[in-house]
Amino acid sequence: MTRLLLAEAVASAADLDRIRDAVPNAEVVVCRLTTSLETAQHRVRLREPGMLQDKFVARVPELERILDDGDLEDFSIENEHVSVTDVAREMLIRAGWL
Repeated sequence: MTRLLLAEAVASAADLDRIRDAVPNAEVVVCRLTTSLETAQHRVRLREPGMLQDKFVARVPELERILDDGDLEDFSIENEHVSVTDVAREMLIRAGWL
């Protein structure tokens, strides 16, 4: 069995089709990580220190609305005050891969 683990915002059915086309016959499971808007913006600030930082931070609420409207995830996992290891473990379990 082929599986794909990709960290990417899947914002549209076209995005999901592109991913599925890239790895034929893969089991593609979409997991949405959720957190507060404040935490998401803080993380983007840390991750994007360059001159486009304000643009990326301002896009966070817009991206959340796009992901809400797309409703493409198979499941969601709360990602606030949780270790990366715990989130990864839960994702693998809920995807049926662990």
